[in-house]
Amino acid sequence: MTTPETNPETTPEMPAAPETPAAPAAAVAPAAKKARNTLGLVALGLAVLGALLAVIPATNGFSWVILLGAFIVSIVALTRKGQGKTMALIALIVSFLFWIISIFVGIAVVATAVSESLDDAPSISAPDTADADADAGTDAEPAAAAGIGDTITTDDGVEITLLSITPNATSPDDYFASEVRGSLVAVSMSMVNGTNEAVTISGGSVNGFIGEAEYEAARIYGTESGDWYALEEINPGLTAAFTAYIDIPADATLDSVSYTTELFFGDGVMFLAK
Repeated sequence: MTTPETNPETTPEMPAAPETPAAPAAAVAPAAKKARNTLGLVALGLAVLGALLAVIPATNGFSWVILLGAFIVSIVALTRKGQGKTMALIALIVSFLFWIISIFVGIAVVATAVSESLDDAPSISAPDTADADADAGTDAEPAAAAGIGDTITTDDGVEITLLSITPNATSPDDYFASEVRGSLVAVSMSMVNGTNEAVTISGGSVNGFIGEAEYEAARIYGTESGDWYALEEINPGLTAAFTAYIDIPADATLDSVSYTTELFFGDGVMFLAK
């Protein structure tokens, strides 16, 4: 029996084994999100509040405390690891910038207050010795001006008496005494405090005048005690006697002297020195 020959060209091909699909690539894990920096938010809020207070003159002084707190909190917030630092950085910059601005605003407020105080200071004019009553005609006598031995009561109730004026005087020794460049004139006064609060006697209380020139007292001492009056407080109802030493040119004499109850804000009186 004959076996049929197999024709290789007619032999059916075996189907190829199916390819195993490749495993999908592992998904990339998203980066961890930084936690919210609560301290940074607090610092930013304080910085914004302080900035608003800094530009308002009435609250400028309080803003310094708020801005300082914002600055410190922002620094602490920047040291937190794993938390956002954007708000803390903004708070740091804002608090520092407006702290500088608040300093300039504060200086401007103080300068304005001092300027207004000087503008409101009482103006003291020399007494008019030729003041006559216009309604009395040409025979009216001129009003008498206050001088040595006279007493003037200020509008606020302080009684000032000019006791004496002594040229070529020598003041008590004092460590704080300024150099004498001309000649000292001793102006002795007494004061009765008839107000309801203390009155301060200091170097700026007594001034002398030669024409339009004004001379401040170089120093003031208690007449009886010899104590230096830097800022001597005289309480209501009490009396003080004091001597002011005024440095003037050696060949000159005072025309008048004045006394002011309080520096910048007090009432002033004027006496003739001749």
